[in-house]
Amino acid sequence: MITFIIPAYNAQATLKRTLESVLGQTKEDYEILVVNDGSTDGTEEICQRYLSQYPDKITYLYQENRGLGGARNRGILHARGEYVSFLDSDDYLMPEYVERIACRLAGLAPKDRPEIIMTLPRIYHEESKRVEDWYDKELFYRIFPEDGTVVSPIERRELYQLEVNQCRKVVRLDFLQGLGFQFRERIKWEDVFPHFWLLTECRKCMGIGSVGFYYRIGSSTQITGLRGRERLDILEVFEELTAYAAQKNRGDLTFPLMRVLLRFSIWCIRMADRETRKELVDRLHVFFKHLPGGYYRSLKKEGKRQLPKADVAQYRLFAAAIRYRPACRLFYDYLYQETGERVIKKLLGAGERVA
Repeated sequence: MITFIIPAYNAQATLKRTLESVLGQTKEDYEILVVNDGSTDGTEEICQRYLSQYPDKITYLYQENRGLGGARNRGILHARGEYVSFLDSDDYLMPEYVERIACRLAGLAPKDRPEIIMTLPRIYHEESKRVEDWYDKELFYRIFPEDGTVVSPIERRELYQLEVNQCRKVVRLDFLQGLGFQFRERIKWEDVFPHFWLLTECRKCMGIGSVGFYYRIGSSTQITGLRGRERLDILEVFEELTAYAAQKNRGDLTFPLMRVLLRFSIWCIRMADRETRKELVDRLHVFFKHLPGGYYRSLKKEGKRQLPKADVAQYRLFAAAIRYRPACRLFYDYLYQETGERVIKKLLGAGERVA
């Protein structure tokens, strides 16, 4: 039923746990495709060992380094399952993942099965071993109140506001093939654009909140931990997103896109090192200055209805500052930015009390 595509690049420290989490599933209706993306450590030896032990379950592929997107694309070409699930080599599955999904699909004819199944991951802190709820758990259960709930992205636009992580999605292979779907290669943040692309083309999306994977944080090897020039890749992602929305003439995407643009911009600026930070801010200044006015109007109109007041205030403040050249320079320096944010929050608070 499910092909698990696991890209592996220098993953010797975590790959064993990832593979064991799939091999330990309570239902065996799956296959594993491991794509070694040009590793230079002991990843090859681990893959060969598991391949010899589980030849009927594991397919091993090697390629010269093409990045996470390139490794996933290679896996899609060789997948044989009805559905594909992307699992990073430092994350691991809950044991009933396959069984719960199979149970919810069992009563549906193939033509009635959803193109996308959304699962609910959990966050695993590598150092403390602490497990926490996923970032959008509350929103997830508003959309999918019980396992097996099926909704349409056209009717439930909140789907676009779920975290973009591609590994939480289980996607029908024929759906991907019909779209000619591929990830961008040799670029970070490759999950963002597919989140919108796939949901826009999807007719039925099922939610299963009782299972997911454990998302490991606290490692400098993760994309989320990168602080250098890789952060600049987010500009290419932004250009691709806004071009797609314009091409499809999808005004309903404006607000969820704006939310993603602002969230990722604020986060990337905070995480970037000093050298990268200045260039990132300058390029974001140009991007937001030329962003169509509909995006800002959607933030004002939809933000009040769909987001907490604090988030709306932060987003509107950032959107104003990043477009105004003298103000956007505050983001060059961590201290100036934090001081400026504290002052503005006080002013906003005073304004609300007066009102």
